[in-house]
Amino acid sequence: MDKDLINRGIHEYIRIVFFLNGKAEYRDLAPGLSTLDLINKELRLWGTKCSCNEGDCGACTVVIGSLRDGNIVYEAVNSCLYPAARLHGKHLITIEGLGDDNELHPIQRAILDHHASQCGYCTPGFVMSMFALFASQKHPSKETIMAALEGNLCRCTGYQSILEAALEISATHDPQSIVPRWCRDTESEIFKFDQALQTIKRSSDSNYLIENYYKATDVQMLKALLAAHPEAAIIAGGTDVMVQVNITRRHFAALIDIADIQELQKIYLRPDGVHIGAGVTYSRIMDSGIIRSDYPALTDLFRLVASTQIRNFGTLAGNIANASPIGDSLPLLMVYGATLELDSASGKRAVPIREFFTGYRKTALVPGEYISEVIIPPQPGSAIIRALKSSKRKAVDISAVASAVKIERDPQGLVTAAMLAFGGVAATPVFSETFANMLTATEPQDAKLIADTVAGEYEPLSDVRGSAEYRKTMIVNHVLQYLKELR
Repeated sequence: MDKDLINRGIHEYIRIVFFLNGKAEYRDLAPGLSTLDLINKELRLWGTKCSCNEGDCGACTVVIGSLRDGNIVYEAVNSCLYPAARLHGKHLITIEGLGDDNELHPIQRAILDHHASQCGYCTPGFVMSMFALFASQKHPSKETIMAALEGNLCRCTGYQSILEAALEISATHDPQSIVPRWCRDTESEIFKFDQALQTIKRSSDSNYLIENYYKATDVQMLKALLAAHPEAAIIAGGTDVMVQVNITRRHFAALIDIADIQELQKIYLRPDGVHIGAGVTYSRIMDSGIIRSDYPALTDLFRLVASTQIRNFGTLAGNIANASPIGDSLPLLMVYGATLELDSASGKRAVPIREFFTGYRKTALVPGEYISEVIIPPQPGSAIIRALKSSKRKAVDISAVASAVKIERDPQGLVTAAMLAFGGVAATPVFSETFANMLTATEPQDAKLIADTVAGEYEPLSDVRGSAEYRKTMIVNHVLQYLKELR
């Protein structure tokens, strides 16, 4: 965009049409506006709360109804991180839409009956997380309920009464009684929705941290946008970028949103392995039968990544492109031997993930290039493949140390090959240089000696997530855990 236009306060606005609690809404959105700010500051709805503004507490949880693979799906998301422009053609459901002055929604009634609300600040988020779960599943188990609510924090009531309310709903209701009639009526509108997204130039006196926000609708448009705006950052989920905007007030000249590009929304199997598109979310990967059967360690690990709300729009490709040394998925992808397909106007190229990270938060991507697919090759059926994550909280927390192992054995049980990768111990995710040799040695090695030797390879930093000493201890513990399982 012309810099003179920016200096005169002319910005690229996104003109969208969406449905709010069953009614159509037409809005011109400022660049990079979050759904939470849209709800609070423009729609003037105050039931959806702002607390952490970085996806940690769940107070801002809303539900998005959208069309996917010929079906309407309802998913809970953190509205503080969900770009409002992504609502185009979707149904935004907030706490105000459930129940009315005459009758509470069944979830609200259960919360009241079980005294599951005290100050009430977190309650709308809990209700909306439950709504997404019970609208999609019939009689979910206690474990499923707890997983769905792990992204919601309560600071005063205590979780037992909230859990009891949810268990009552699970036992007595099904999706037919949970989803209001106006939701079902709106589903037909979503099915036939065909209005194109528009971008307009509009003057404004505001200074936006995100100057321009572009939504790519297909791969060709994405390539053209990257060519025209080489300074732009790509977002698929935006769960990290929006935190930077909300918390550190980072400025972005432009963002390119690829979440609605259908070509990047596929998971499919080929002889060279499973292909996961750049727009595929963690939740969809976890739901994939291919992943559950052929790559179960990935599913196990993703249960520990963020929360349900984040997994519903955060992506694996985004975790890779972010290039943080503590990216949860990176050590496991390294031992899997994953390859990244990079695409640009110049064509495609394949880069092994072990060669993708060139320095602290630096990658092999060149201007105009993006990750289009993650390809994980077939794995030996006899291989032990596991991943571990150490963090202060079981869920909704970033790793202090993450690791993954792959061990192959012959029919006699002797180790023939081994790989061990760590995140959080160096500037990039790294392989252990000693683990494989010690594990495949002719003479058996003492487990503690192996663990101490591996820990000696690294000089991790101290930060808010853990001291160097703590990280060294975690390295030892991870190795001992893997060896315990092996033996």
